[in-house]
Amino acid sequence: MPKHQAPQWWGPPKNFSDRKNERKISWLELFYDLVYVAAIGQLTHRIATYPTWQTVGCSFLIFCLVFWSWVNGSQYYDLHGGEGIRTRLLTFWQMLAVAAAAITIPGVFEGSQQSFAITFAIVQIMITYLWWSVGLYDPSHRVFNKFYTINYSTAFALFIASIFTGYQTAIILWIIALLFNLTAPLVAARTVIRVLKERKQPAFTASATIVERFGLFTIIVLTESILSTVGGVSEIKDKQPAVWIAFILGILIAFLIWSLYFDMTSEQETKKGYRYFQWFIFLHFLLLAALSVAGACLRILIADTGIGLSPTAEWMFCISTAVILLTITGLPKVMEENKEDRAYITPVSKLLIIIAFLVLLVPLLNDYLNTIIFLAIISILLSIPILVGIRSWIKFRFFNEVSE
Repeated sequence: MPKHQAPQWWGPPKNFSDRKNERKISWLELFYDLVYVAAIGQLTHRIATYPTWQTVGCSFLIFCLVFWSWVNGSQYYDLHGGEGIRTRLLTFWQMLAVAAAAITIPGVFEGSQQSFAITFAIVQIMITYLWWSVGLYDPSHRVFNKFYTINYSTAFALFIASIFTGYQTAIILWIIALLFNLTAPLVAARTVIRVLKERKQPAFTASATIVERFGLFTIIVLTESILSTVGGVSEIKDKQPAVWIAFILGILIAFLIWSLYFDMTSEQETKKGYRYFQWFIFLHFLLLAALSVAGACLRILIADTGIGLSPTAEWMFCISTAVILLTITGLPKVMEENKEDRAYITPVSKLLIIIAFLVLLVPLLNDYLNTIIFLAIISILLSIPILVGIRSWIKFRFFNEVSE
């Protein structure tokens, strides 16, 4: 094949200035997302099996590392992905590396960090290469990607170093590596804003497509709550009516959280400005990590139906649910919204803060609760803002039109 045709089939990274605000999510992107189910499933299974605060802390660190890799892979595809063989091969290699990292996650909880450090170092260097390669093909982009290349290369070196250290030291190195990863866009912020303004290019913001990708990933994590509910019920040999009631309530809670998230963010874009996009990403770190913990705790709570509530699982579930509600409250503040959106969002936002506080009080009633009553209270509390929001939206949507 002639040299001038090579880019057509190999496919260099798409130019940053050619980014589209709206496009159809590709089948490759959807397939790429699924590999993260394996990693998140490992974490929720571990929390459900060993529900301790130490397990949650370690799971949160690993979740942040895994989710960071997804954010970078997804954002790279949105900005620079193409239809060429290069994009497909790099996506496949990333999927392979993430799947390998998922296999090694249990070893971290058993005090052996080497395997995870090796596999995640591979994930790290691949992400680093992706951003570095954009500047290789497009020199005008080097002013942006140099921050990512430096920070991500440093994080890679820390993962390599953690292979040869003790377990506790390795955890500290991973935390530092995570900080280097997360701060790369923050360090780059001023330069990105200044250069885009100088080049008279649109302010960087989350495209409608990337917002949709986050929504789809949220559904993937929420699926773990469904699986945990089903898993908790399947562990009970004698399935009395109370077990089936707990099953219904568990699915209902997942559905209510889904409703709150998508009703508060559906079909919106982030506000114009680089910082709004960064807030959008960081809020999802907390939201999705909390969803994972809540899903794991659902399995414990439902499996213990008829035995008695586990105080630790109860507190974990309530704290993670409160975090979910507060992050959902924060998301609309970085999103564009019209009058119809505000008719729902404004009253619900105020209520979610109150509901989050009330959810945290529920474990204090532990002596008077069983699984059914506990899940029923949570379901009722989560239903209140939805019902109030729907009522407010109906009033705006129909009665306003009549009065006008």
